[in-house]
Amino acid sequence: MISAASRNRAALTEIALYISAYIAYLVTRGLVHDDTRAVGLVNGERVVSLQRDLGFLWEPDWQSWALENAQALVVTMNWIYIITYWPVIFVAALVLFLKSRSDYNFYRSVVFVNLAGALFTFMMFPVASPFAISSVELVDSIQELGPRFYGSEGMAAYYNISAAMPSLHFSWTVILGVLFWRSFPGVFRILGLVYPVLTFFSITLTGNHFILDVLAGGTMVVLSFGVVWVVKRRLAAS
Repeated sequence: MISAASRNRAALTEIALYISAYIAYLVTRGLVHDDTRAVGLVNGERVVSLQRDLGFLWEPDWQSWALENAQALVVTMNWIYIITYWPVIFVAALVLFLKSRSDYNFYRSVVFVNLAGALFTFMMFPVASPFAISSVELVDSIQELGPRFYGSEGMAAYYNISAAMPSLHFSWTVILGVLFWRSFPGVFRILGLVYPVLTFFSITLTGNHFILDVLAGGTMVVLSFGVVWVVKRRLAAS
């Protein structure tokens, strides 16, 4: 049986890891490009051009229709974008930490590998959010319809405004979806399927991510699970 002192040390270690990861997220902004914002806008235009050439630049039409015909849906998606991200991540992490330390370590490792890949991409290829790209008619629905405190200028110092690709919002939702499906009972398994789909529409309808950001985020998830599974098997075999 694990003693209370051991549990406390483990919890403090995890908290320190999360704080370190957040510091790395902040520190890596602007390490490669002198004007990350300007580069992010240029790269955002490239994403727009690529999606247009591939025939699936659908986000402006989706948002325009929703704002004109179902504004309540957009407001709902604004809140879903916020309350189904960090609150769910923290609660799921805490429950899994208490329920199964081995599963917790596995999924935490997947998240950290995913974050490492995302931070490298953010540094090398910063991409602004769709609502900031002038060539597409998208608005920041959260700032337009609320809650306006989220993503406001006052919050800009606490996150990377040119980190749209890959979408960590989608990546971590998919990781949680896999966790819910494999580790939790009953309705949580269904939630594991619904959660990423709901996130997809919330991040695109609010103008925060392009579909390519989502595809990049999903690809990063597959690679992250693959890396952790390979390392886990090699450690078990050694």
